[in-house]
Amino acid sequence: MAEVKLSKLKKVYEGGVVAVHESDLHIEDKEFMVLVGPSGCGKSTTLRMVAGLEEISGGELHIGDRLVNDVAPKDRDIAMVFQNYALYPHMTVYDNMAFGLKLRKTPKAEIQKRVMEAAESLELTDYLKRKPKALSGGQRQRVALGRAIVRDPAVFLLDEPLSNLDAKMRVGMRKELKLLHQRLQTTMIYVTHDQIEAMTLGNRICVMSHGYIQQVGKPLDVYDFPVNKFVAGFIGTPTMNFLEGDLREEGDSVVFVSADVKIQLPKVKSDKCRAHLGKASFGVRPEKMTIAKQAAEGISFKGRVEFIEKLGDTQQIFLKVGNQSVTATAEAHYEIEAGDDVFLAPDMERVHIFAGEHEANITL
Repeated sequence: MAEVKLSKLKKVYEGGVVAVHESDLHIEDKEFMVLVGPSGCGKSTTLRMVAGLEEISGGELHIGDRLVNDVAPKDRDIAMVFQNYALYPHMTVYDNMAFGLKLRKTPKAEIQKRVMEAAESLELTDYLKRKPKALSGGQRQRVALGRAIVRDPAVFLLDEPLSNLDAKMRVGMRKELKLLHQRLQTTMIYVTHDQIEAMTLGNRICVMSHGYIQQVGKPLDVYDFPVNKFVAGFIGTPTMNFLEGDLREEGDSVVFVSADVKIQLPKVKSDKCRAHLGKASFGVRPEKMTIAKQAAEGISFKGRVEFIEKLGDTQQIFLKVGNQSVTATAEAHYEIEAGDDVFLAPDMERVHIFAGEHEANITL
């Protein structure tokens, strides 16, 4: 068991390409931390620096109370699970899981005890004599997890372990990983580009972009209070709606204006936006907009329905507001058709305004 501390951690490749800028991150003991972001954002490079598979260009990395910048991977008390499973095809499941312990010259009885315990917890007991080619993708991933579990490491590192599985299997494996973490009570650092995995698995999530940490927090805190437009747009399915326009002062209030849309901001948000007049983005999540056939009391604006996706319990309504695209969520039996003109009323307590060079959330 161990906490992991990144202090100004940096990775620069040959030619001066900066993959990870000076990153500060404190991962608590027994925490499930998810690093999430698009391809090329630096999340896997960060994980590989923690593992010792990438040389650290600057800063410090602590695992527990040890500075491990120059410690060999085998001596860091970590175990890593890769995207491609990395199983030995000529070995049985048992031998794959036992291999690392055999290299460490662990007593045979202890190896058997650890492998059998891990196999039982991962429901692999009936497959121990099989070879990887006789297993499904999900079973192979469980073997890779079992190989890590038997080492009893202080920290588990998981690099996009579910990306090769189909959608149904990913859902099942997410559940297994969550239960596994609850059972083992071990520090886990998990890398993914899938924000649904991040939201469902992490005690906290760390959103990255272009080698920078953008925001760290509990999944719902990041969802409800994104610090900038990138985080707001990346976290959430479907994504947050953005209307591009301007902030203008009118009397005692600040209004957001975009083509035919004019929205007066509540006093608290007006006060925060007054110092940022000019170009801005108005953000609101699809489920925070009400659709009506008639203009509602308070703030609403017109939209035209382009198409509809029926999802069973809900439907996603895709609309045009002027020349900008917007998505709204409606209950399954709400009667609406493509081509309908409707009115959209955002929950003004849950809207966000993004402005400035870094498109920061100025309404936080």
